[in-house]
Order: sequence, then structure tokens, then C-alpha cells
Amino acid sequence: MKNILSLIILTLLSGTLALGQSLDDAIRFSQTGLTGTARSAAMGNAFGALGGDFSSLSINPAGIAIYRSSEVSITPSLIYNNTKSTYFGSYSEDDDWSFPFNQIGFVSTNKMLNGDEKGIVSTHFAMGYNRLNNFNQNSVIQGDGVKSSMLGQFVIDADGYYPDQLDGFGNSLAFSTWLIDTLPGIGNQYFNAWEAIDQDGNVFWRANNGLGQRRVTDKSGYAGEYVFTMGINISNVLMIGGTFGIQSIHYRETSTYSEYNSYGLSHEPTPNNDLEHYDYYSYLNQTGTGLNFKFGVIIKPIPILRLGASIHTRTYFSILEQWDNKIVAHYKDNVTPSKTSEIGEYNYNFRTPFKATGSAALVLGKYMILSADYEYSNYSSSEFKPIAYSDNHLKDLNSQIDKRFKKAHKFRGGIEFKPLPQVGFRGGISYQDTPYKEQYQDKQSTFLTYSSGIGYRTMRYFIDFAYMLTNREYDYYNYNWDSSNDEYHGTPQPARIASKDNQFILTLGYRF
Repeated sequence: MKNILSLIILTLLSGTLALGQSLDDAIRFSQTGLTGTARSAAMGNAFGALGGDFSSLSINPAGIAIYRSSEVSITPSLIYNNTKSTYFGSYSEDDDWSFPFNQIGFVSTNKMLNGDEKGIVSTHFAMGYNRLNNFNQNSVIQGDGVKSSMLGQFVIDADGYYPDQLDGFGNSLAFSTWLIDTLPGIGNQYFNAWEAIDQDGNVFWRANNGLGQRRVTDKSGYAGEYVFTMGINISNVLMIGGTFGIQSIHYRETSTYSEYNSYGLSHEPTPNNDLEHYDYYSYLNQTGTGLNFKFGVIIKPIPILRLGASIHTRTYFSILEQWDNKIVAHYKDNVTPSKTSEIGEYNYNFRTPFKATGSAALVLGKYMILSADYEYSNYSSSEFKPIAYSDNHLKDLNSQIDKRFKKAHKFRGGIEFKPLPQVGFRGGISYQDTPYKEQYQDKQSTFLTYSSGIGYRTMRYFIDFAYMLTNREYDYYNYNWDSSNDEYHGTPQPARIASKDNQFILTLGYRF
């Protein structure tokens, strides 16, 4: 039960408006999962010390100085995503197909006319595109007997505000469709349609056997980088390179969230006008452009060993975000009030953390290559920045980033075995650490990628094929609130999500 006086005190301390930007956005803008060329993907993208591949320009720009000729390459791919969820004992599954271009690029190699192997041996320039992330995913979350509600979130967000002060998106729509209402005699405190008020003024939960809940989500989009790279080869021992990167991000998410009165309610107002179910539609679109610079070196202390290091500056993004919501409520007397929000729009800046990469590779003649990369990022240095004026919501997000995020690590390893000079068999693995601190276990997620492939190369042409399997597991909350509200609205429980990307990659290239 919820005493009205306690509710007022709690609300004055913790009431907030629902706004668009979130910690999930910070992760989406900051994390990358480079796919690139088929050769790089097949070897786990462990190309920080190897170079000589277009994908390496987004890892260690010094890789451009490994090239011995000019080339053009293009990489189409096919991705099949399968996402499974478990929620209150119910199992759901959905899938998605997409056909992205991973890479297209041109590399120019200019050797010194004197052919000297000392000093500057060659200079290089490249331009093109590498895909950094894939957001395409369909998912279904469904459960029964749930003893908390999205309407509790609307109440928490609305408490402390009068109806004409509500946010215009979530709680305002719920109020307009009678899903939440003000407490008798109190114009800025609320209860919801799954609750009732007893004669002492206490609010209590009516769905004693729980609710049915279902969320269907469609995500699409990508992150990519246009690269402009220059490098030099000094005495075939020291390779130096720099990349100016222009990153773009496009993300779209639509979802339909529904709650059902599946098992009946106690204390019905009247038998014919109680709530049966409602649907909450959400739409989010994010587009952004960012700038960064990468600098790297590769050293060959002995012919079989290559050591690489690179630094990536922060990417400075400008983000445009648009969103809208709609609620349709269905009551037993066939009344179906609905309300649609206006289109929200907000432009802001975001700074990703810097990255540092250390790499090593063994090139064992013409028959075998072993390579490994380590990448470091401090996600707590991520930062939202308002453009024109102070924004308390973004300040709070930055405080949460500093509190919850940590230094994270990424490991990549690859192998190539060539039984014939023209044919190579490849394998790789990549592990991406969670950006969340240990105490925030409910948000932790790690990515593990396995890959393999084969390639055929001649003096002029090459064709490579790769398969990548990326496993992601994480918890997803339909709604969530501070634990101080659990006594009144129940304890939110997450769905466990297991998502797999199966990517098939083909690279075609020509050397000249």
C-alpha cells in the first residue's frame, strides 16, 4: 500500500521528467564492432600490427605503409540476426535479415623513383569507408503474471507535476487515456488503472494474479566511418600513418509495448468499464556526424615480428534526435481513447572516449601469420554536451556515466595458414568487455565474436570470404525505477536477451 503523505514526500525528493537521451545512447555512440573486409573479419580484426588491409586504417593507420601496390576493394555482406528472450518463464524469438556494405576503398602507393630501401621507401594515401557497427535487430519480449507495470513508471514520472505540466510524451498520454489519474483532492499526485484507493486513502495493487506484458521492437541502422589516410614507409622498418575519420551514425527504433488484464482485477469500478489492455507505441530516430583523428606506428625489429601502437582521439559527434509516442487504451465498454504526442526533436553533442591499441604479429614466411590486438577505452570519460544552453538532464547523465561506467578492454586474435601461395585459411576471435562497473550487474553485457574464412589471391586480383558469429547477452528492462519505489509499484524484473549475428562477408579486390 502507498500512504498519500509518504507518496508526496517521496515524489518531492525524486520526481523527474522522462527525457530522450540515456546511458544506452552513450554506449551505442561509443562502442564499435568493426567488420570491414573479409580477410580482416576472418582474423578477428586483429590487424593493428599486420596492416596491408583496408580495415586496418580504422584500427592502426600505420597499416597503410605495409602496402606494396595500389588497390581498390569492395565488401558486400549479409547478416542474419536471431534474438531470443526469456521473461517470467516465457520464451520468445524473432529474427532479421540485412544486406550492408562493410567496406569500399582505394589505396594509392607511390614508391620512390630511386628504388632505395633506406630512408623513405614509399608514401601512401587512401580514402574510403569502413562499417563500424550494425544495429539491425527484431525482438519480442512476452511474459505473464507480472506484478508491476509500465503505468507505475508513468506515475513516478508524473508525481509532483500538475496535469498541464506533464512531459507531453509518456505520462501525459497515459493521463489523457485515463491510465493514470490524480488522487482525490491532490492535483499533482497520481495512481494508475491497475490500482485502487481504499477508504483510508491508501493506494493498492488490484492485479493480484499479475498482468500479461508484450513488447515487439524493431531496430535498424548502422555506424560507419569515412577514412582519409596518409602514411610513409621508412626503411621497411618503421611505418607511420594518420587517419582523419568522419563517422556517421543512423539509428531507428520502433516498439509496441502492451499490457493485458489477463487474470482479472479486484475492486472493479463497475463491471463494464474496467481496463482490458493498452498499447504504447514508441518511435526514436537518431542521426549524427562525428570527427576524429587516429595516429599509429608499426615497427619491424626483426623480419618476422611486427609491433604496432595507435591512439584514437575522442569522436566529436553532433546528434539530432527525434521521437514520438502514442497510447491506445481499450476498456470493457468498447471505449478506446487514444492520444499521440507531438514529434520531439533535440540537437546535442556527444564525445566518445579516446582509444589506445597495442598490437603484435608474427609473419612466419609465406605460410603462417599470428596476430593479436589489445584495445583500451575509458567509458567514464564519455560526455553529453548541450549546444546552446545548460541542460540539467544531460548533466545528470554525465554524472551517471562517471558513476556507472569504467575502463574497458577489447582483445582480438587471428591466424592465417597458407598451404599454397595463393590460398589462405583464416580464423579469429574477439572479446569486448562490458563498459559498466561490477556493481551494476543488471546492465553488464559482453560481446564475443568467432570468425573464419578463406581467401584466394593472385598478383592482380583477390577474393576473400568470411563468416562471423557475434554473441551478445544482456538484461533488458521494459521499465525501471529507483528501488525506493519498489514498495509502492513492485520490483521491475528484466528480460534476459540472447542475440546472435551471423554475418557472411565477401571482398573483391584489384591491385595495380
